[in-house]
Amino acid sequence: MENTIKENDFVKREFLGFTGSEIINFKHIPKTYEKPQYDWYMVVAIEKADKVKVDRNLLTSELLLSYRWAIREGYQHGLDPALKNHYDYPRNQNTIKGIQGYIDRIKSLSDKEMENLD
Repeated sequence: MENTIKENDFVKREFLGFTGSEIINFKHIPKTYEKPQYDWYMVVAIEKADKVKVDRNLLTSELLLSYRWAIREGYQHGLDPALKNHYDYPRNQNTIKGIQGYIDRIKSLSDKEMENLD
C-alpha cells in the first residue's frame, strides 16, 4: 500500500501505509509531527480544529499540539466527561477561542489534580 496524503489549509497529513502512523506537517508556523498509530488524540484535535470557520491562520502547531495534550489529559485522567471512548470529540465551541478555552480548562483541572497528589 502506498502512502496517501490528506491536506487542507492548516495541515498536511501523510499516512504511512499499513503502519497507521502519519507524518503531520503544520503549515502555520511550520513544524513536523510524527504521529504514532496509537495517537488518536491528534486525529481528534485536527478533525475538531477543521470545524473552525474563522481565523484558521491561528491553527498553529503550538495550538494544535496543546489541544492534543488537553484531549489526552481529558481522556486519560477523566478530566473531560465527554471523552468516554477513543475518538470522542471534546465539547468546546468550534472557534479558536473555544479551543484555547478548552486547553486552559483542562490545564487548570490537571494542575489541581497534581496539587492533590502532594
